[in-house]
Amino acid sequence: MKIVNIFPNQRKITGLCLFVLLLIGFNSTWAQNLPPIPANYKLESPADFKAYETEVIQCIYWLAETPRNTHPEMRQKTEDFLVQWIYGSPYVNVIIEPYIMKLSSKNADLLLSFIFGYSLYQLEHPGDKNLLPANVAGLTNLLNDYQKNLKVLKKDPLIDKVIGLQASGKLSDWILPQLGQKTLN
Repeated sequence: MKIVNIFPNQRKITGLCLFVLLLIGFNSTWAQNLPPIPANYKLESPADFKAYETEVIQCIYWLAETPRNTHPEMRQKTEDFLVQWIYGSPYVNVIIEPYIMKLSSKNADLLLSFIFGYSLYQLEHPGDKNLLPANVAGLTNLLNDYQKNLKVLKKDPLIDKVIGLQASGKLSDWILPQLGQKTLN
């Protein structure tokens, strides 16, 4: 009995199908990894800010997860959107204490990391007026950004010291005396 292969080019077809599926998967994964910056957004009324809140949160997470040397143009657009949204927001209030200015003096972009982490905390904990957890969240975002991007940032012994405090569970104890005020008024 002779077995006849009715699909003589089966390997070629299987390989082509696999390639197409991988290509589709790669494209959809790549597209999902871009931040959801709204097209033609407007920030004029309190309702506008509320309408973009989900995108703001997703953009902050995207920046935290994406290395600085990946998609630099998209990173800049995302930061621009977030800065406009945060500074215009009627319900997000970021207080930048002097210690943050010291920590970001060698790497000015880390100030934005603090602002984004702080803002994210306020968005995820509406009504919490205690500034300590907001500062912890902002500083944690700054420290994570620094550690993730050491290849493109300047080494900073002060930040390294604060990372040690974080590792030993003393970050809140270090921040608390540096807060000029403890709650939002």
